[in-house]
Amino acid sequence: MNGTKTVFKFFWAHQDEQQEAWLRAMAQQGLHLVKVNPFCFWTFRLGEPADVVYRVDFPHGSQDPAFRQLMHDAGWNLAATTVGWHYWRTPAVAGRAPELFSDNASKARQFRYRLAAFVASAMPLFVMLILTDKQRALEQLSLPFLVPLCIALVLYALIMPYTILQLMLRIRKLGSPLPG
Repeated sequence: MNGTKTVFKFFWAHQDEQQEAWLRAMAQQGLHLVKVNPFCFWTFRLGEPADVVYRVDFPHGSQDPAFRQLMHDAGWNLAATTVGWHYWRTPAVAGRAPELFSDNASKARQFRYRLAAFVASAMPLFVMLILTDKQRALEQLSLPFLVPLCIALVLYALIMPYTILQLMLRIRKLGSPLPG
């Protein structure tokens, strides 16, 4: 079998387990991850069905060549990356799925990294909204530009608190203190 298939599938930042289960199910159907983009389009190579375990890492040590070598030596291969997210894979052994982070403290640390990234990504917008002369900005912008901008800002204002809350709940569920 040759070729690729691209699928749109959205996941929230706290849904690592759902992503991993979905990717494993795709591999069992013969669809093996080769690329994912920030807009939730997943590209798969068509191949033989296999029981492949996927794990999501954000961002931890994935940028470090020594960490990548350690992962490779442990049998993990980097399947794809996108905006800081790293998707590792390894064949399942007797149907068992090995873990990247086996203890709750390590898992909670991963969610704290994600939480910090989302809070940091919201800060420039927050500062801009406080410091900008809103009346002057509105006078200088056209309506065709303002409508999509306002829609994007409203969506961002709805999504960001939900994402931050869900990440905080995952950290708390793992029995780890919240950052701060």
